[in-house]
Amino acid sequence: MVANLVLRSIPVVRQAHSPREQKPPGSPLAPSKGVPDMRLGRPARAAIIGLALTLGAVACGSGGSTSASAPPSAAAGGLEKTKLKVATLPAIDSAAIYVAIDQKLFEKEGLDVTAQVVQASPEAIPMLVKGEIDAMFGNYVSMFQAHDKQALKLRILAEGTRASPDSLSIMALPNSPIKSPKDLEGKTINVNVLHNFQELALTQVLKASNVDPAKIKYVQVTFQNIMPSWKGGQIDAAYLGEPMVTAATSSMGARKILDPASGPAAEFPISGYVSTQEWYDKNPRTAAAFQRAIHNAAKLMENNREVVAKVLPNFTQINSATAATVTFPYFSSSDNPVRLQRVADWMLEAKWLSKAIDVKTLMSPTTSG
Repeated sequence: MVANLVLRSIPVVRQAHSPREQKPPGSPLAPSKGVPDMRLGRPARAAIIGLALTLGAVACGSGGSTSASAPPSAAAGGLEKTKLKVATLPAIDSAAIYVAIDQKLFEKEGLDVTAQVVQASPEAIPMLVKGEIDAMFGNYVSMFQAHDKQALKLRILAEGTRASPDSLSIMALPNSPIKSPKDLEGKTINVNVLHNFQELALTQVLKASNVDPAKIKYVQVTFQNIMPSWKGGQIDAAYLGEPMVTAATSSMGARKILDPASGPAAEFPISGYVSTQEWYDKNPRTAAAFQRAIHNAAKLMENNREVVAKVLPNFTQINSATAATVTFPYFSSSDNPVRLQRVADWMLEAKWLSKAIDVKTLMSPTTSG
């Protein structure tokens, strides 16, 4: 089978930032036992590329049915269907699916996967429910909110990314009175989407730093408007991801105040590959094959950043030079309901859910080695 890429026009917003499943030598965080991860290096240059934190993953304009019947060649493997359409973001977080396509890992599983670049998770949920796409790459906060509101019955096919150290940063300008985390009280900070994973993770880190999260004001600012809003005084501190952290440090003399992916939020799960329970019930073997390919891609990426750098220019606006140096997130090569439960528990604590979610009941059985 031949895996395909369908790229939509995307805004001039360059995306880059954090997570993976196995840390590189010298990483400040040791990998969780039995859970391989990869962290790749920080950008060496100060190019401002829009932060792509997978605040949403999906909203494609083209529809079309994905209910292709399995050809005779698929019958031997028992796959219910072989042609899949998966919505992704033009962000580093989505890299595993593109590596799986590029390295023909889906083909080895008998799958023909089309990755369709889209923009925001909430817009894709109706597409998923209608069957216009088979699966999507989205952030867990948006997905758990949709599940809680019964917009869809969620099934997690495979974990995607987790935040890596220093991939995110709360930063202040050189002349700012903000010198420590405590100084953030009463100040305004940008987020891409209100009540999403940026705010959720930072709240826990603020608590651990003896800062009252209730005294922080969050405002929604698009990636391309962060720097102008910061320089213009509309925000007091900037919530940035790489390579914007490096750019702000080198070109503006900005100072790091806090790492939102540290302490209680270390390795915070950000995003994953999901579908509906109905789709999963109809296609369990196809789902297992998809999961194996994603896990195998993550394993391949653990010690081989070149395979990631190779595909990034295909679905992001990160050029090859920046791709070779930018910090990557941790890409999950196995699924762990315990670490993912943390997201749902924090959401319940924040009253973003109407009731508790038992994450393990939403996760697919792991079929990869």
